Amino acid sequence: MPLISSSIGTEDSVSHTWSIAVPSDRVWWALTDSVALPQWLGKLAAGRFIAECVVRIQQAEDYFCTSRITECEPEHRLRMTWEFPDEPLSTVLITLAPEVDATRISLTHGGLGEEAHNYLPGWHTHLLYLEALLLGRPRSMIDFWSTYEELAKSDTDRRWSQRQCLSKWMNRPFS
Repeated sequence: MPLISSSIGTEDSVSHTWSIAVPSDRVWWALTDSVALPQWLGKLAAGRFIAECVVRIQQAEDYFCTSRITECEPEHRLRMTWEFPDEPLSTVLITLAPEVDATRISLTHGGLGEEAHNYLPGWHTHLLYLEALLLGRPRSMIDFWSTYEELAKSDTDRRWSQRQCLSKWMNRPFS
């Protein structure tokens, strides 16, 4: 499985580390190209992926994410703000590192507040779609939300199980 790790950080952040068996130039293309973006993230409605530029990505009808590109080092690093109309401003950092016959993608999304638990399976879903695109087997975006729901449920079940184990270990009731 390409997912190496995923977690929710103490500072209301989520992170994923992923490895995909394609070169970093191909991953960069998928991260920034207007043809590739709708197949894993959303439609590029405005802007370009260059430093200090503002991009708008349409994720649903009349629902846009607005981002200011704060760092852009092609094939290596992309940092941007992330803002939906109904969420606080946050920051996404994506770094690419070449590996033997693959590229390691590290994604950290910080400043999420209470939204971190929703973003963990959200980014996992987006990265599944990104990988499928890069491997020449794009997924239908029609299935995006059902895939998200499955991942969110499995993550909730895992956290519940971990809390129960910790509660037993500490010999304390779990609430």
